[in-house]
Parts: sequence; structure tokens; C-alpha cells
Amino acid sequence: MGVRSLLTSEIINTVEVIRDPYLRATTYAKIGERLAKVKDAKFKLVFLKAIETTKEIEDPVKMFRALLSIGYSMKKAGLNTSKKLYLRVVEDSRAFPSPVRDDLMTLASRYMLGLGEISEAIMYAMEVENPELRDSILLQIIRRNTSLIGTERVKVAYRIRKSKMALEQISSEPYRSKAIIEIMKSYFLMGSYENGIGVIMEIGVKEWAKHAFKEALFFLKERGIIEKHVPALKALAKELVGKFGEDFKVELAIAFAIAGEPVEAADLLRKFGDGSALAETALRLVDVAPRALPSFIRVLNSKEASEVGRAVMNRFLERPDDGDWESIRAIWERSNSEEVRVKIARYSLIRGDIEGAMKVAEVIKDERLRSVVLADIAHRLLKMGDVSKAVDVALGVKDPRFSSILVAEILLNALDREISEKVVVNGKTKNPDAKGI
Repeated sequence: MGVRSLLTSEIINTVEVIRDPYLRATTYAKIGERLAKVKDAKFKLVFLKAIETTKEIEDPVKMFRALLSIGYSMKKAGLNTSKKLYLRVVEDSRAFPSPVRDDLMTLASRYMLGLGEISEAIMYAMEVENPELRDSILLQIIRRNTSLIGTERVKVAYRIRKSKMALEQISSEPYRSKAIIEIMKSYFLMGSYENGIGVIMEIGVKEWAKHAFKEALFFLKERGIIEKHVPALKALAKELVGKFGEDFKVELAIAFAIAGEPVEAADLLRKFGDGSALAETALRLVDVAPRALPSFIRVLNSKEASEVGRAVMNRFLERPDDGDWESIRAIWERSNSEEVRVKIARYSLIRGDIEGAMKVAEVIKDERLRSVVLADIAHRLLKMGDVSKAVDVALGVKDPRFSSILVAEILLNALDREISEKVVVNGKTKNPDAKGI
């Protein structure tokens, strides 16, 4: 015990060798904090040394920063007198230029936030004059509050009130919208789902409203309670469409589809839009969430699936790399449109699946459309150099005139290719029977 006491005393005395008074003062404070944890009675004396040392700091801004650091350590040591230090900094720093004082008040707020003192953190944040900096700090406070709700599970209502208090002081975007999303999460964490859904309507920026709606869907889906809250989500969707415009319905439908609720996505579009909205949503899913597209297509009726299938297949034909066989299967299952099936056959050919294209041709009843597919297949076979098979496919066209034209075209093309292959670079032919001029 004696050795430990002597060693501690030596450490305290040795701090004097630190020349920089700022570092000396903050080191005393950190020693005092550690001594308080082990209930060493010398901790109060050490804190007094820390405060006395600040008088040696010539730079007033640096002195105030030291006092804030000391106050932080004192609070961690359980000394309520730390508040007096902070209030002194608040009052005595008022003569400083705004940017300098804003930095000090930001530091004070963050120290309090680190201690979990939300009310004090808000109070010091409100001393910051720069609106964007102030809003940024208040958002940090709200986020910290939300994280505490997620771990403590106590004083939840109290913490939400504090977050709302901070929100009332936030005036700029995107800080305000982000803060509302944090409050939404807080309500969800306390099990107040209706309040969480309702607060989304307070968001004034379209992009952040969409983000909040999506987060709400994923949270409720993860908890396995989304079905219970679908009516509230639909009511919210209707209000958001009214607030942000008709095109917002597509954004909400995409959110439903990505969250694994394709039925609700389609139902939303049916209520607010027409078939074009369904197609627009499907094309957006191709870009942002292709895995969600097949499920979305499978909840559509035949007419809807035909319109959506036409739009999606046109996209796949224009940009084959976007193509997705599972989505194509879903279109095949739900759509009876033979025009759409022609597009599926054409996509199969682009991907080199001639057998698949032939299977599509076999189920097409419209002779004209079937002939179109067979013609496409024949041309692809010709391109591959399989003239015999191309002719066989062309002969499968029932319309004799169309079939004859197609066979003639194939044979002439085949001959042209044969002739072109015999021509060498210097203009002579490789045919041994050819006569020179």
C-alpha cells in the first residue's frame, strides 16, 4: 500500500516537468480522473492543480480548451463542479469572434455528448452561431440519443423528447431530414411503430422521404411485423404522393418491391397510376434492384405483365448485359402476349440460345409472328455458317411465299459469302478455273 501511494505521489510531482502548461493541465486532469476511479483521496488535489495550471496558459483560446478538457475529466470523476467550468467558458468566451467561439462551443457540446449529457450537449450546441455547424452538431446529438435507445431500453420516452427538442432547433437540410429519420428509428426501437411511420410526413425533401420510407419498410420487414402495418404504410404513401407529386409513387413502389413486398408495390401503382407506372417501376428495378424484378412481375395480371414484359424485353434487347433469365421466365409465365414472346426469342438468339428460340417459336400461334421468329433463327444460323440448318428452319415457315423468299435470301447470302471468301487482297481469285485477263 505504501509503495503504491509513494509511486502515485511521484507521478503527480513529476507532471511539473511538462513544460507546456496546456499539456500539464490536461495531464493533471487525466490523472485525477484515474485516481477517482480507484477512490484515491488525492484526486481532488490533482484537479485543483490542473485548474491552477491553466492560469499559466497565455493563449486564451487554448486556456478555454484546457478548461473544457478538465471539466470533462472532472465530470467523469463524479465532480459536479465541472458545470461551473463550462459555464465560465460560455460566458468568458462571448467576446471572441464567432468562428473561434463556435469551435469552443462545438467542443463543449461534444464533450457533453461523450458523457451522455444530452441536455447539456444541446445547450452548448445552441451557442454555436454558424447555422450549418450548429445543425450538424444537433444531428450528432440526436444520432447518439438513438444509439442509446438501442442499447439502454430505459428512459426511452425521455430520450425521444430530447431528440425532438434538438430537432426543433435544426433549420437547414439535409440535417433536418436526417434528424427526423433518427427520430423515426427511435420510435421503432421503443415499439411505437405508428408514431415512427407518421413522423416521416414531416420530412420536406423528396430524396430523404424516399430513404426514410425504405428504411421503415426494411425495419418492419426484419421484425416480421410489416403485414400488420401495411395499411399505415399505404396511407403514408398516399400522403407522400400528394406532397411530392405523382412520380413519387414509383419511388415508393420500388421501396416496397426491394423490401420483398411486391404485392403491395403493384397495388400501390394500381391505385395511383396506370400501366405505364408499372412498366416504369420495372425498368427502375432493372437498374437498382434486378433481383426484386421477377417477384414483382409474378404478382401482375396477364395484361399488366404484357405491358411490363414489352418494356423490360425492349431494355434487354437494347442492353443485353442487363438481361436476367429469371425475369424473362417470370414474363413468360405471366404474359400471354405473343409479341412479347417474339422479343424473348430474339433475346435468346442474342445470347446464342438457338434451341431456346426454337422452343419459343413452337408455342407461337400467330403465323406471321411465328414466321418472324423463324426468319430471325434462320438468319442467325446463316451467320454461324450453318446454311443447311438455316434452310430447314426457313422451310418450316407455313406461308409458302414468305418461306420461298426466305430460302432464296439464305441461298443468295450463302453464295455471296462463299464468293467473298475466295477473293484475295490483290483482287485475284483463288478459284483455279478462273481465267486471267
